[in-house]
Amino acid sequence: MVLKYINSNRISVIVLFSLLPVLYWMPSLFSISAQYESEVASIFMGRWIASFNDNFKFLSSLIAMLLIMLNGYLLIQLNTVHFFIPVRTQLPFLFYVMLTACFTQHHHLTPELVSSALLMILFFRLLSTYKIEGISLRFLDCGLLIAMASLFYFPVIFIFPFLLVALGLLRPFAWREWVFSILGLILPYVFVISGYYLADIPVNNLVNDISGEFIRVQKALRLSQQVYWIFVLAFMFYASYFLAGALDSMKIHARKSFLVFLAFFLNSLLVFLVIGGADTGMVYIVALPLAYLFTFYFVKHKTGWLNLALFFIFLLLFIAQRIM
Repeated sequence: MVLKYINSNRISVIVLFSLLPVLYWMPSLFSISAQYESEVASIFMGRWIASFNDNFKFLSSLIAMLLIMLNGYLLIQLNTVHFFIPVRTQLPFLFYVMLTACFTQHHHLTPELVSSALLMILFFRLLSTYKIEGISLRFLDCGLLIAMASLFYFPVIFIFPFLLVALGLLRPFAWREWVFSILGLILPYVFVISGYYLADIPVNNLVNDISGEFIRVQKALRLSQQVYWIFVLAFMFYASYFLAGALDSMKIHARKSFLVFLAFFLNSLLVFLVIGGADTGMVYIVALPLAYLFTFYFVKHKTGWLNLALFFIFLLLFIAQRIM
């Protein structure tokens, strides 16, 4: 009964889910002495965000909360448009909030969070190419969005291989679409380098900024966060096993959409594990496909008592991190 209720589109569910991040965020929002995790923000737009955090702590925290809610809303809208999860549900919003808001040390505006919003827009452009006949210029947009996201948080640029995999999954081979993707990735940096040149700033400064993004940072978690993410990882494998068994029964577009999300998740996870400068803020990016995976499991799995137990464990561990 509980799961049926939260799977619905009732106004009360929408209000409840919207209040959850606000209530969870409230202590950080009004805590003047909040100690935030130090960040490596070397590329210039990342430094602007760091400077904004230092000067406008309350506003920074408020904008961060709103961006998380915006990402959750866009996750719902993406499924509404493409309907790869065959139910209209608010659960992607809920799971995205539960996966990201738990990092209280990141309850402020971060380069990764800004980048995640741009990558969320990328999914709208990318999945819409599936039924386009002829050559699609939208892959130019996708490359541009990745490049723009990397200007806030440079490690995002290494997510670009996912776009090429998605292109192969969604489209018949057309070499011009591959060229468009690469051009989209290059063009913002052409403009940035031109701006450096016109402002008489050595381009070496940009190279040094980028190299600073590879400085290894400590990926430390509190005990409550460690327990929570052990559960999340275990549940991720279980939900992935369930999804793999359901792929053959999906419509072609839905199946390819989930394969695109898988490619994005694996590429993002690889960036987090390999790039030294990638810290726990990468959760804002990695959580985008995970929100859909967990939603699909709770929507399609029929074992009610098991689902209820897993959901309440998920929720209790999430709340415990705010207390402990």
